[in-house]
Amino acid sequence: TADRAHWRGRAARHHADETVTRFVVVLFCWTVLGVHVRTIDGDTAVLDLSIWQGLTARETIRVLGVDTPERKDPGWLAAREFTDTWLRQGGMVNIQTCRRDSFGRILGYVSREGIRLDKVLIEKGLGVER
Repeated sequence: TADRAHWRGRAARHHADETVTRFVVVLFCWTVLGVHVRTIDGDTAVLDLSIWQGLTARETIRVLGVDTPERKDPGWLAAREFTDTWLRQGGMVNIQTCRRDSFGRILGYVSREGIRLDKVLIEKGLGVER
């Protein structure tokens, strides 16, 4: 109708005249040390994180950079066992993270002495790059 055309025309003119505002997003990332508590699957584990001197937090970590088989899929047990062994050897691991996923897990790269867990899982054929 004529009324709708009038309002559509006003909306189009209004949008054309708008000033674009840009927002700066500050993203805080951090690296913490963690100790293995238990392994859920090849790319997810529970770790005790050293947040500050004398302050720890138990968190579920989802390893970034790799996707391993789910519990019902072939290869799940091999990936889980490898990750469990890798996390237990040598004590502390580094977790580099910037965010959590929709399940509340910390998403991060897990490494020890410069060797990243996601890269090792992919090299061993236990996961695919993600």
